Amino acid sequence: ATRFREMAFLNKGLRITVADERTGHQVLDDEGEPVQHRDEFHYEQGLTDYVKFLSSGKEAIHPSVIDVEAHSPEQGMGVEIAMQWNASYTSSVYTFANTINTTEGGTHEEGFRAALTNTVNRWGDSWGLIRKREDRVSGDDIREGLTAVVSVKLADPQFEGQTKAKLGSS
Repeated sequence: ATRFREMAFLNKGLRITVADERTGHQVLDDEGEPVQHRDEFHYEQGLTDYVKFLSSGKEAIHPSVIDVEAHSPEQGMGVEIAMQWNASYTSSVYTFANTINTTEGGTHEEGFRAALTNTVNRWGDSWGLIRKREDRVSGDDIREGLTAVVSVKLADPQFEGQTKAKLGSS
C-alpha cells in the first residue's frame, strides 16, 4: 500500500485501489459483519499533495507548496519539484528517477541542492541583501526545515549499483 500511495503521488491523477481479499484479514463493521478492507490513492496535485502529506503535523513557514514542472518530450526528459519549509530544523528531500525511489540521491538531488542554493544567493545579491562574499547563505542553511520531492523522468537513466538507489546520469 505504501508503494501504491507513492506511485499515485508521483503520477498526478492516477487512481489506485487496493483491496485486501485474504481470508482472515477482514475488518468488521458496526454490526460485526465482515467488510473488505480497501484503500484508494488518488492525488490530483501529485507532488504538491505528497509534500503536504509528508509535512502533516509540522508548522508550515509559508502556506502554499512551491511546485515547478518542466518537460522536454523531444529529449525524453522531465522534472517535477515540490517543496515547502516548516519550523523544524531537519530537511527531508525525497528523490525519484522514473518513479524509482533513489534513496541514496544522485545527480538529480545534487543538481536540486546546487540550484536552490544558487537561486537564493542570486536573489539576495539582486536585492542588495548580500554585500560581502561571507554574507552568502550556505546550502545547509537554506535546506533547514525544507520538505521537498524531486522527480525526474529520463529516457535512458543510468543508476549506480544493482539496487538503483542512486542516479548517475548527468
